[in-house]
Amino acid sequence: MKRKNNGMEKKQRDSNLEILRLLSMYMIVCIHANMFLGNFVSGRMWTFFNGLVNGICNTGVTCFILISGFYGIRFDLKKLMKMECMMISFSLLEMGLLYIFQPQLLEGAALLEQAVKTFFPFMTRKYWFYSSYVCIFLASSYIDRFIDSLSKEKLEKFILGMIVIFSLFPTFFYFEVIPDNGKGLVYMFMVYLIGRYIHKYKDTGLKKGKALAVLLLCWLLNGISHEFPIRVGEIYHHLCKDNSFTNLIIAVILFYLFKELKIKSGVINRLSSYLFAVFALNNSLVLVVVSILYKMGLQPQEGFAGFVMLLSVNLFILLGCLGIGGIREIIWGRAEVKLCLFMEGSMQRIAGKITRRQNEQKI
Repeated sequence: MKRKNNGMEKKQRDSNLEILRLLSMYMIVCIHANMFLGNFVSGRMWTFFNGLVNGICNTGVTCFILISGFYGIRFDLKKLMKMECMMISFSLLEMGLLYIFQPQLLEGAALLEQAVKTFFPFMTRKYWFYSSYVCIFLASSYIDRFIDSLSKEKLEKFILGMIVIFSLFPTFFYFEVIPDNGKGLVYMFMVYLIGRYIHKYKDTGLKKGKALAVLLLCWLLNGISHEFPIRVGEIYHHLCKDNSFTNLIIAVILFYLFKELKIKSGVINRLSSYLFAVFALNNSLVLVVVSILYKMGLQPQEGFAGFVMLLSVNLFILLGCLGIGGIREIIWGRAEVKLCLFMEGSMQRIAGKITRRQNEQKI
């Protein structure tokens, strides 16, 4: 369903892509938790399951920003202030959790560093995704002007050039122009552009049979590459980095497959509004859950049973993050809106005074 908005098409959000957002967050939790919870799974099948998880779950961030690009981000000062307040509150909660359950991580200078990052999450890049997202948020109107200034062919060449430099080269030649494995602004900007391009020129479907075959092939290649990486000296290379070309292909295919679904759910849409809580809290909740499991004396589980346990714990962590996000909104949401309105009004008054003084000086 489409409607016009200042000459630009804007899609009404159904629940299909919101489900993909939630799935993306679950994949991110799986990647982070896998590094710790793998100690609770034993047996030869662990290699298979580890490759299965890592073979697809590193596409989570790419899927998320691809959806943001498809819908488009609109700069709004109140929303920016609300996001910063939200991330500061999550950051404070995270610091509290770590202080209670992992106090050894907050000793001496580490405590001071964590405190500074807590109150300045954007500037300190405490959460790399959030800092990159805010940069795109600030530049969103200029990005749209840039896209509108290019023809379809020139935009395709520009995006293709970025894919070659920032995805293909790191995938097949290991070395990167920007050595961040895709965990940074440039890769996110590229994926956001792909989302805008799809919205403007390729808002169609895929041949599901071929698309699924390619997705499974890339998933298989990723899984094998993760479990049997290339090792040459200090070089350790596999296809499961965020900016791997195989991951980009998987994310685009998942996007198109979910886009074709016809689902409407108020519950899903409500849950998806708390997703930044997952970005902020999932790492600390993983550490908390791991410490609790160790204290409980949980024994490693064999094969498929261990894999199911791992997925269940990850789902619990995801729901815990979303629940905390919902509770925070209930407790603090209205006051936060009033605070943002007050801050916006103050900034507008200051800007007005500066403008009047400049005009008076000109006269």
